[in-house]
Amino acid sequence: MGKKNRGRKNKGGDGSDDENSMDGNVDYLSENHTIDGLLSNGGGGGGGDNTTLGSMPDDESWDIHDNDDEDGAYHKKGATNMSNELEAIEIRQQKLDEILSSTVPEFASEKRSSKREAMLKMWFKALTNYATVPPYNVVEEYRDLLIKVCSQHAILRGSPSEQYAACRVLEAMAILIGDHDLYEQLVKRLTRTIQATHRAVPVRVAALRALGMIVFCGIHGNDDVITESVLDLCEQIVQIEYRGQTTPSSLRAAAWQVWTLLATTIHELYVAGKDDVSIGRGLLLLPVIMECLDQTTTDEQSLSLKEAAGQAMSYIHDARLRLGSDALDGDVHKLENTTDLQYKLGSWEGSEWEGDVDEITQTIYELANTSGHYLSKKAKKEQRYVFRDYLGMLQENEIPVETIQFRGGSLELSTYKDIIAYDFVKRCLQGGFQIQLLSNPTLQEIFGCDGSALGGSGGGYSQLEKRLLLGKTSEASKLKDQGRHKGRDKRQNVKNHFLTADEEYF
Repeated sequence: MGKKNRGRKNKGGDGSDDENSMDGNVDYLSENHTIDGLLSNGGGGGGGDNTTLGSMPDDESWDIHDNDDEDGAYHKKGATNMSNELEAIEIRQQKLDEILSSTVPEFASEKRSSKREAMLKMWFKALTNYATVPPYNVVEEYRDLLIKVCSQHAILRGSPSEQYAACRVLEAMAILIGDHDLYEQLVKRLTRTIQATHRAVPVRVAALRALGMIVFCGIHGNDDVITESVLDLCEQIVQIEYRGQTTPSSLRAAAWQVWTLLATTIHELYVAGKDDVSIGRGLLLLPVIMECLDQTTTDEQSLSLKEAAGQAMSYIHDARLRLGSDALDGDVHKLENTTDLQYKLGSWEGSEWEGDVDEITQTIYELANTSGHYLSKKAKKEQRYVFRDYLGMLQENEIPVETIQFRGGSLELSTYKDIIAYDFVKRCLQGGFQIQLLSNPTLQEIFGCDGSALGGSGGGYSQLEKRLLLGKTSEASKLKDQGRHKGRDKRQNVKNHFLTADEEYF
């Protein structure tokens, strides 16, 4: 009797680099899957659907049984003793070394998927929260081994949740030790993961974001060929179809975000200008932006796609403005005085893209003033908030200002480049963003800040001062509340004035 053909079970990876699954198996993972969702579920399975990107959960939810009480030396906001801060730095460095040395060499031999997933979670937290002593010698020591286990074991052979977590680990590594070598080591694996249509969509999204972060932090405009190759990839993914299949909305949104991030590292002419040789990339994508903004579906992924496309349009407009007179194309150069052009902001007026930009602006206006019952109240509020910033950029040339509060002061981001980078990096680091910005020289160079000044406690308030000056029972809060009551009464009296006016008349 012939042997029954037992098909090999697919456990998330097909063990090859084929773009399409040969046996028809497809990986599935929730569209809302995040590393935060992974961490909230403790041992694994990868079914977390937590959509928030707040602070990281404690180690107990990860089944990490070492003592974490010492972390309070840093995370306690009221700490002002320098010795405590130095002690906290040393503790974090020890934790980083202990976690990597005890888990990285064992990953390849571990048979249990839940245990491997827990290791990946530990590495993500270790890299984002504990790696705070540049030049990150501990991370460099395990660099090649981390790359090997993430790319050749987790991404290639692991379950979808392992693949996702591994991409997030690589994304965090890019912020710490991103360089040209890291790109060369990972570009093929990440590109194939992005292109593999049988992979779970969140995995492809995470791989694309990891590739974008590696190029942004490691290359950062120093290699135009690499930057443009990733921009080309993003421009293919933002289309309605990619590699013969309909592109998922969340993947298109991620492609727009990576495209916008990397567009900030190239000259504005190649984004929103036109010369005798080339046309800006952003100008060629205006029809795609219109199509993304005109999405009729109201699910979360479609809303994310609209927001990402709107952000890309805002940056294209910002690049056009900063180009100045160089952005003016067509015959308008022949009609205006050279001196006037020198001091004029870049404009869409008179260009062949004026109609497209006006149509996009009108669509963004409608999204900024949306009404109706097809969206929840929370979703409408968030949509209006986001698109009003985009509308202000397109109509009034107003760049939104982002302020990041630190213990020693605040960091104000007033350029659109910095705001785009802030959104992207913060989503990667999650709860570890502030501590990385205080210690990471790459991030400090990108945002133009001094970590020692921001991290100092000299400019902050003590707990007692916060209670007396900023609390709800402080004198300032009481005066503000009284002013609101008076203003409310005044408005009410104005509304009811017609009643008293009639009495006076009679």
